[in-house]
Amino acid sequence: MKKSRSFVAIAATAALTFFALPAAAQDDEGGPITQGEDAHYVSVTYVKFHTGKRERAMEIISEHFVPASEKAGLAGPLGTIHFQTGEWDMLVAWDLDGGMADLEWYRSEDDIKWWNSLVEQEGGEEAADALMGEYLSLIDEAETDVGHYHAPMEDE
Repeated sequence: MKKSRSFVAIAATAALTFFALPAAAQDDEGGPITQGEDAHYVSVTYVKFHTGKRERAMEIISEHFVPASEKAGLAGPLGTIHFQTGEWDMLVAWDLDGGMADLEWYRSEDDIKWWNSLVEQEGGEEAADALMGEYLSLIDEAETDVGHYHAPMEDE
């Protein structure tokens, strides 16, 4: 339930702050305005699959990638949307727990945990590479954007 509330918060915040964007991007007398301590960063990936390949991609995700994440003890995405209209087939939103610093990693510790879990699950590096290659071959186009939303500070 927490994940869907977070995703709703992201969408609501995006809608409410749409008109505040020009002001937020400006400098004040003390220098550039930061996002603030209440900023929560997310990475959003849009995916378009090759025609007729969406079903196989969803199968790989649900039967291979999700179990590997669970086995590695990693949190899943904040939310996933499967589009009926528009240019994209799917949108996946991921929490950037470390903020913008998460983007500095080519392969994060969690990425390595997930990959090792997938390798073990699939029976070796070669099988995991083949599965990943198949999944990537199903993708026609993908785009990742990063943003933030503001939420009240949580009590410790």
